[in-house]
Amino acid sequence: MFYVRIANIYVKNLYFSLDQVLSKIEEVVKNNSKLQIVTLNTEMVIDSLSDQKFLDILNKSEIILESNGVCFYANKKYNLKINPINGIDLAEKIISNGYRVFILGTKQEVLENAVNNLVKKYPTCNIVGFYNGYFKDTNEVIDLINKSKAEVLLVGLGSPKQEFWIHDNMDKLNVNVFMGVGGSIDVWGGYFKRAPYFIKKLKLEWLYRTLQDPKRIKRNLKLVKFLFYFFTNKI
Repeated sequence: MFYVRIANIYVKNLYFSLDQVLSKIEEVVKNNSKLQIVTLNTEMVIDSLSDQKFLDILNKSEIILESNGVCFYANKKYNLKINPINGIDLAEKIISNGYRVFILGTKQEVLENAVNNLVKKYPTCNIVGFYNGYFKDTNEVIDLINKSKAEVLLVGLGSPKQEFWIHDNMDKLNVNVFMGVGGSIDVWGGYFKRAPYFIKKLKLEWLYRTLQDPKRIKRNLKLVKFLFYFFTNKI
């Protein structure tokens, strides 16, 4: 079997377009099976080097290459021509396609704004529930999600917390597709803005996000570390 290996992460299925991922999701929902999707970026690769549980979760998940860094690595090492599939774009496609979606994460006010904005933007959406990310009773949240009969759960608790939460609770949830969406809910809620098209073309989305949220500087150091490891052949 052909696979792409990034550090110790095995990407068993390569997706070159959003439509390919959406076909996989449709198949999972139709078969009433379960799938955890991880949109892989360079930070996650670096975290996986020192966190065995996180690495194990990644290797059990359906990996989508999200960042320019991981795509650059895969393209150079395996002579591919794969472009990043942005997690927020994928999440919005899922929402616009009318799946029964539950959204979990961020502050209550931002979350409510996010849901209202999504409903206005996508009249075909079917958001069946939402809950903020500051809960203490996990069982209460699980009951709420199950009562909603959601097909897709979008979790915005930040990585790797959201991946841990999904992995640890998948068996208790009657949901088909689980996906961590990081700060996407904050963008939908108007708390942060997405980078303009020309910024994306210049592959400077990370810089645009850092200017809006200076706390991301520490996270960007992982990108530097990733590049260092790449050019010194340590990944």
